[in-house]
Amino acid sequence: MAGKKSGVVLITGGTGLLGHALVGTNRGRHEVVAVHLREHRVENARARYGRVDLRAREEVAHLFRQFDVDVVIHTAGIGVVDYVERHPGEAWEANVKTTAHIAEACEARGARLVFISSNAVFDGTAAPYAEEAPTNPIHRYGAMKVECEKIVQGLGEACTIVRPILMYGWHLPCARMNPVTWLLGKLRGGEQVRLVTDVRENPLSSRWCAEAVWALVEAERSGIFHVAGRDTVSRYELGLAVAEIFSLDPEKIVPVGSPAFPELVLRPPNTSLSTEKLERELGLRTLGLREGLHGMSEQDPASGCRHPDGL
Repeated sequence: MAGKKSGVVLITGGTGLLGHALVGTNRGRHEVVAVHLREHRVENARARYGRVDLRAREEVAHLFRQFDVDVVIHTAGIGVVDYVERHPGEAWEANVKTTAHIAEACEARGARLVFISSNAVFDGTAAPYAEEAPTNPIHRYGAMKVECEKIVQGLGEACTIVRPILMYGWHLPCARMNPVTWLLGKLRGGEQVRLVTDVRENPLSSRWCAEAVWALVEAERSGIFHVAGRDTVSRYELGLAVAEIFSLDPEKIVPVGSPAFPELVLRPPNTSLSTEKLERELGLRTLGLREGLHGMSEQDPASGCRHPDGL
């Protein structure tokens, strides 16, 4: 993925799943500053880490004055759908307000903005979705992502919107679990888990997503790009694949329908994404689910294996 080497690349949400993968896959091509909100101590020679509250406009402005920022990869925000539904004010500040501050600072400086959106902008009735498909979110989190996309599009050619889907991978101890690490914890603890059969997505390796984002940065591509795995599966089928690859008991996984979780916000039935544009314009080959899980298993901390980049 050779291409132009930029100045400082600022990664927001630097301790999150994608932020961590972006730092790990940088391979020294870019000078990286990774910021986060919590009081985390992270040591990684591939980036300078710092705490910044992106909700505070002046802190964002100071950050841009402090560093020679050429590109911002904005991954930060609250992405837990049910939490967003219950705490809309807090979520709006973390998702929409921060995006507005970042976009404003990018415009003032002339920096490029790569905004990480979501498959949640779709209602799940017309999959697989191409980039030009109309958005129609069915919950608050999706609606906020649409609002953020509109803000970012105000930058014109200086912006890229990336819509990833259901990411999985190894994360920092301070970060929240993703569907695969959550499931591994449950199955390794001998617990039974219920997974739905009526919600379908194409799960995405966080490491592969990071590679795709770097390719978009280096190619200076504008517009919207979908990033997803090659295989469309239900959460139940994802669980069976995890059990197979990590040699765990599939009998502990119980198939259920979404009505089994009445306390949760209704999810779109199928928001799988088409990656034809990404493959065509950048020549990338999407990653199959088992291929991604095999790669993850080879770096399993439980086996004593770990990739040098910590992913």
